[in-house]
This record gives sequence, structure tokens and C-alpha cells, in this order.
Amino acid sequence: MDFMRISRTVFVSALAVFGTSLATDAAAQGATQVAARGTPAAANLAPPSYYSAVQGVLEGNCVTCHTENPVSVGGMIAPFALTTYEDARRRAGSIARAVAADYMPPWDADIQHQGTFKNERYLSDADKQVLVDWAEAGAPMGDPSEAPAAASFAAVQVQEPTVAPDGRVWLMGIPDLVVGFDEPLLVCEEVEDWQPQVPQRVISGDLGQPRWIRGTEINAGPKVHHTVSSLLGVGTPGRGPFEFPEGWGLLMVPDQYMSISMHYHKEVGPGTEVIDDTRGGVQFYEDGTRIDHVVETRLQPYNDFVIPAGHPYYPVENVTHFDEDIYLLSMGPHAHYRGTAVRVEIQRPDRQFRETLLWVPDYDFNWQFQYELQEPILIPAGSSMITTWYYDNSNGNPYNPDPTVDVTYGAATTDEMSNSRIYFARTQPLGLVAGGPIPTEILERAHAADDRARRFAREWEDGSQSCANAAPGVASR
Repeated sequence: MDFMRISRTVFVSALAVFGTSLATDAAAQGATQVAARGTPAAANLAPPSYYSAVQGVLEGNCVTCHTENPVSVGGMIAPFALTTYEDARRRAGSIARAVAADYMPPWDADIQHQGTFKNERYLSDADKQVLVDWAEAGAPMGDPSEAPAAASFAAVQVQEPTVAPDGRVWLMGIPDLVVGFDEPLLVCEEVEDWQPQVPQRVISGDLGQPRWIRGTEINAGPKVHHTVSSLLGVGTPGRGPFEFPEGWGLLMVPDQYMSISMHYHKEVGPGTEVIDDTRGGVQFYEDGTRIDHVVETRLQPYNDFVIPAGHPYYPVENVTHFDEDIYLLSMGPHAHYRGTAVRVEIQRPDRQFRETLLWVPDYDFNWQFQYELQEPILIPAGSSMITTWYYDNSNGNPYNPDPTVDVTYGAATTDEMSNSRIYFARTQPLGLVAGGPIPTEILERAHAADDRARRFAREWEDGSQSCANAAPGVASR
């Protein structure tokens, strides 16, 4: 498929931009006065207790990450557990502030998309109010007999981890292929926030011939907040393996170029340096499995823009045209610290108006998501995908490295990006067989994608590889 791209930058008047209130981990001391959206509990009702209401909310929405000995899949593990009353009571105030500010649970897609994406993390207004009312009441424990029978961590822990012979823990089972750095990476003590693009190589497993990927997983090391990889997908705290529908596969070729964008975040100072050896796991389809749809990925980068100094809501629009029918599997928008919102739309050839596929009204660089659709979306030939990024380059953006300079595309986080990675497949079933012959056209597309990945990664690596190039002064959200 030839993707034709028309990109343009649009000027609009300044709009008001609202900041995001950040939560802290301070322990609750007595009542905490916080207002959440929704209708407050009636004054004549008894406040919720931990066992009557709060335990169920936490177990249904929080303990996938905030648990004892969590599996580090794709991103930094939660700094504390919320699996007991004592765990939650100590942090009742900060929990209430975090949910009232929509900082937790982390999920950037607008509420209009509820039910659209896999592993979504929407917290209802009613559940927010339970946590706020509980903190305001002094975090009462209640009677353990009040705990709903359905409130069980086992009910939300859907994947049991597997321990590999080397001691690493995987949720998808033992990988057929493991990839990693050439050597462990030093994250030096001067670094607070660092996003290097790091090459990877095969650590174990066989890639002597083309193989069909059915799933991947990222086993993150210490102080890793999130990761981004065209091969392994996007890793964020709490997410599980990246798996394709049955019969859909990504072709991996011998000598394939592999790299991963790491985002490290830690304290600064003597003794804070860490050594990271993040690994990626790949599972292949067994020989003989039918492969109907070849999954492909496109970064959709756009670099012809200049964000004016001081502009609070500057839009940059990128248009991609599709000349064949495709199924869309997922979208992963990516910008840096000045990115503040993003909209992904489709203009179908038989419709007058655009359809919004994804609206992120409050983009946060520190939470990178690949939004996986519950069901693939058919995008007919002749359609256009319009990705519009909005940037806040003003002094009202507390994360802006320098509001006095014009900003262009670049690898450093003090530069900007305007990307939106998609995973997709052509609609015609192919009836291929894993382990069998692969048509020349499909092999050529796989090698072309590999060449694109090499070119892009070289640009990024040049600007981000050295620990000394990290920007410790950049604020973190």
C-alpha cells in the first residue's frame, strides 16, 4: 500500500489551557476536603467504609498495579500497594486528590470512548465519590463482613505470571524469542528524566527464517516509566502483553533491526544511578497455523512545523490517505512536553463529516498509550486519517522546557514530535500458513518497514543515546 501524505500547519487564535492538578503520596491525616465530579453523598447517609465500598473500588480499578510484588510489564511498577486497609488508610487523602483531579487511574482517552478500547481505565463518578467521601470521613475501616463477595483481587488478576529459567517473569508465558540491549544500560545519578532510543539484539531464540508474531511483552527494568517499540508495542505501567487477534500476525524477518524507546524517571543525586537490562519477549505462531491478516505498523511522523514561542494552543495537522481497504487495530499518538491534546479522525469517501476515532483532551507525556480497539475498524479505500496535535509553548505550561523559543521536530524531549503510530492489516484474507511459503510482496513490505525503522532510529539515537545528553532540569508531570 502506498500511503500518500498531505501535511499542513494551521494557525488559530489562542485558547485557554487548563492545567492538571497533580497528586502526591502524602498520608491522610484526618478529614481531607476534596471535591470530585458527580453528586455528593447525601448528608444523612453513613459514609462509606473500607470494607463496605472502598475495597471493591480499589480492587476493581487500582490493585492491578498497586499490589504486592507486581510484575514489571512495560513500565515502572507502582511505588506502593493498596491491597489492605492499612495500605489504603495511610494514603486516603492522596487517593482522593488523585481521582478528583483525574490523575489516577492513568488513562487519557476521553470518556466518549468508553467501551471502545481494550484495558481501558475509566473510573466512574460514583466510584470517585466513594473514595472522596471515605477520605473526608477519616477513612473508616468498617466491618470485614461488609465486604462484597465479588470484591476479590483474584477476580481482576486475569493472567498468572510464568517464571522463566533465568528468573524473569512473563505474563504471556515463556517467550519463543527474547530481545534486549547489547549490554546493560547505565542510567546515571545526574539523570531525573531521560528518553533514549536503544538498539536491541536477539538474546535467545531462533530467527533463522521469517516468523509470524502473535504476541509480545516488555519486561521492564528499574526506574522505567514507559517504553515504545515498533516491534514490541507500547509498554506502560500496569498493561499486559500486546497480542493480536487469532490469525493476525506481524512478520519478523531475520536480521531485523530492533530498537526501543525508553523513558526513565528517578531521583537525582549520589547513589541513585541504576543499571537497566530491560528485555522484550516474542511469541510466534506454531507452524501450520493459518495466517489470514498480515499486521503492519506505521509511525506517521510529520516534521514540517514550527511551534511559535509563547503560543498556548498551536495546532499541527497531518493527513494520511489510504488507497486500499484496511482494518485498524490500534493508535498510539506521541509528542513531548509541549503536547497538550490530540485528535485522530477519519474522513470516509462516502461521508460528509469526519468521524473521531480518538480524542485525548489532556495529553500527558509521562503516560504513553497504544489504544487497542476492542474490534478492528474497517477503513475503506479513499479514506483519510487526520491527526491534529495541539501544543502549549507558553509559560502557562509548567512542563515547558523553554517558552521563549520556537520549537521544531526533533528527537530530544526539548524538541517536539507529531507522531501517531497505527497498527493495521489489509482486509483480504490471505490463507497463509505459519512455516510455509511467504509471498514476495509481503516479504518486500516487511523489509521496507525494517528500512524505515532503521532510518528513524538512527536520527533518534544520535540525539538521545548518551546519559550526559539527558535533561535533568525538565519537570516531570
